[in-house]
Amino acid sequence: MRHPQVVEACKKAFTGFERNDKSDLVPLLADDVVFEFSDSLPYGGTYHGKEEFLAFWKHVYRKWEYLNYDARAVLEAEDYVIVPVIVRAKAKNGFSMENEHLFLFQVRDGRIVHGRLYADTARGRDILEDRPPRHFPKLIID
Repeated sequence: MRHPQVVEACKKAFTGFERNDKSDLVPLLADDVVFEFSDSLPYGGTYHGKEEFLAFWKHVYRKWEYLNYDARAVLEAEDYVIVPVIVRAKAKNGFSMENEHLFLFQVRDGRIVHGRLYADTARGRDILEDRPPRHFPKLIID
């Protein structure tokens, strides 16, 4: 394992829904970390630096009563840590969702230098626009 501190911090941060504890993960962020989130949501975009990264999450949590994760796995491949998660969330407007996201972190010298969150932004956008999240039936192939 090349980045055991980051792997363990991700396990602690993203496992157990209500037990998510990011206290070990935040100190591992490089001061100049770059974090990307799809701009198909109102708070999406690219955030530069630890302060913008933390401000992004603070803003996100203002929209939700809770937004909790449970890691399916914490994987390491060279200088990347990959964390597929199940998210359970309830927005302050009362709508709830459960779906899957994926965090991808690039690590250099034991610090997270780049992150990207891959998420089902359509469901999140539905909720943030005060609509229940839509689910579509499986395509029937003739």
